[in-house]
Amino acid sequence: MADSSLMTWRAEQICAHRGASAHYPENTAIAFDAAAHSGAGWIETDVQLLSDGELVVFHDETLGRTAAGSAPISSLSWSDVACLDIGSWKHQRFCSERPMTCKQLIQWQLDEQDRPGIIWEAKCPSDGVAATATAAALAERISAYSTHRCIVSSFDRTFLQAMRALLPQQPLALIAEVLPSDWLGFCEQYDIAGVHLDGEQLDECAAQSVIERHRQLRCYTINTVPLAKKLVQMGVEMVMTDRPDDFSVSLERI
Repeated sequence: MADSSLMTWRAEQICAHRGASAHYPENTAIAFDAAAHSGAGWIETDVQLLSDGELVVFHDETLGRTAAGSAPISSLSWSDVACLDIGSWKHQRFCSERPMTCKQLIQWQLDEQDRPGIIWEAKCPSDGVAATATAAALAERISAYSTHRCIVSSFDRTFLQAMRALLPQQPLALIAEVLPSDWLGFCEQYDIAGVHLDGEQLDECAAQSVIERHRQLRCYTINTVPLAKKLVQMGVEMVMTDRPDDFSVSLERI
């Protein structure tokens, strides 16, 4: 529940991590609906390539935590995944929640005016072929929807290189736990404007390094308002949180 005594946050400063995932099963329609209702300007979600070329919104490398089974996601087809129950692990009342495709989530965004932007985190198996294939599939989906407002992010540098070649104007972001020593050269070479870091580990030196080089600093996963305020004071422009409803968000967006 938002506390009106707290600072008012601009919608663009708040990103709902896998939707409103503190209270709803992550990466589901109900979690994204709740995030939109909270006033968050963005949602962050994970996307992975299936064996048939479909892109599914799903975080883990394998089934088991949020859905029954143990298979690697990359080994499954959409027909294998489409009927999985991905809600009951959170609570039985969410048993009807099913996975979404990348296209379905884009359509969700476009179905109503002012729905949040989407930060795609591309999850790739540790080989260059998979990263390149994932980039090609995601670039095709993004290109098909000219009004889709999104940022594409990844830990995987091969994926980011491939995405830049395919979509020269697409906003990209490098994800890391702490700021890598070679981050600037990589970001300059591939025109990567965003850097996403673990807010719990961020220090003033790293924050200033990113900001002084005119990169957009965003932090994950921030679930307390005091830490979020501290990060914003350090120059962080967006916090990703499982609890967007804890932030008193102005309806005005910029």
